Amino acid sequence: MKLTKFFALALAALAIVACEPITGGDDVKPTGEAVLTANNNSVEVNTPIEFTVTATDGTDLTTAATIYDKSHDYVVVSNPFIPTVDGDYEFYAVVGDIITSSIKVSVVPTIPALPEDGQPANTSFNHRILLVDHTGNTCGYCPQMMQALKTVAETGDYHSKYYEAMAHTYSSSDPAYSGAANVVSSHHGVNAYPTLTYNFYHSTTSSYNDAHIMSQIDALWKAEGADAGIAAAATLASTSVIVNTEVKAAVENEYRITAWLLEDGIYAKQTNATEEWMNTHDNAIRQRVTSNDISGLDLGTIAAGQTVSTALTLKIVGNKWVRENLKVMIIVSAKNSKGKFEVANVAICPMNDVVTYDYK
Repeated sequence: MKLTKFFALALAALAIVACEPITGGDDVKPTGEAVLTANNNSVEVNTPIEFTVTATDGTDLTTAATIYDKSHDYVVVSNPFIPTVDGDYEFYAVVGDIITSSIKVSVVPTIPALPEDGQPANTSFNHRILLVDHTGNTCGYCPQMMQALKTVAETGDYHSKYYEAMAHTYSSSDPAYSGAANVVSSHHGVNAYPTLTYNFYHSTTSSYNDAHIMSQIDALWKAEGADAGIAAAATLASTSVIVNTEVKAAVENEYRITAWLLEDGIYAKQTNATEEWMNTHDNAIRQRVTSNDISGLDLGTIAAGQTVSTALTLKIVGNKWVRENLKVMIIVSAKNSKGKFEVANVAICPMNDVVTYDYK
């Protein structure tokens, strides 16, 4: 059985106030005599948006209305209007001396297709835990953690047991710093650097001992397999990354999902670096799926063998991120015996690519 849930962006509702009719500029104010609506508040690129203008007495004014795109230099648009670029749009209508309040429509890229599951009956998944190094390029002790993690990654098969992300939160002047990383560090109550956290609720403060890190990984890693598997597809658009995900449960439980946008190759001189590679920072957290809880969006209870698919949006902020160096980390969590959502599995999806279920 397959369940499907799509989480679209929440959009603004209509409001009506009064002023004089103006058809362009930042001082456009509605007259309060008509309302503009759209047939959908969130559409994919190249999907028509149909507008309706209705007077407060119920009269349909649509055919007499001129629709303006306030978010793109107040240009006049057709009705229906077909957007060819993703982003947040804002429209208002003018009918004679009447000006409507503006409405917002989110235009998202086409949701990418999930990869085909070649083993639909299989629920035996390789398990990866989540490691987050809370760090910073001006942190004097952080190179010791960087070296310890490098040693762990190069020891035996340890790097097949986890995926790591770097939360650069020591200083906001760090080129790899982000608000999303700050949320992650705040969740763990990080106040000493470096701090290494495992999944969502385990931490080792200022431990540079690679043997200790490996013992922590061994304690959390499930050799018998993960409780759930992850498949995903990611598409890079002009203002966002759209991630289509699917979770298949091996164990019935309540699950949640989130995604983090990571960037590789950020060059920033590292204080007390002992080797040149320490000046290039990979896996830096740039963005996360907005949620009140660090574990993300509820998927509900998933029975063993069932799948739930979810589309997630990660907004691209500013122009400093190197788009070709971005990738997506998908994190699925399950409710533990204490009622907390513990990381159940992690996957990495390259940009404009897919990741299939990692079967044992």
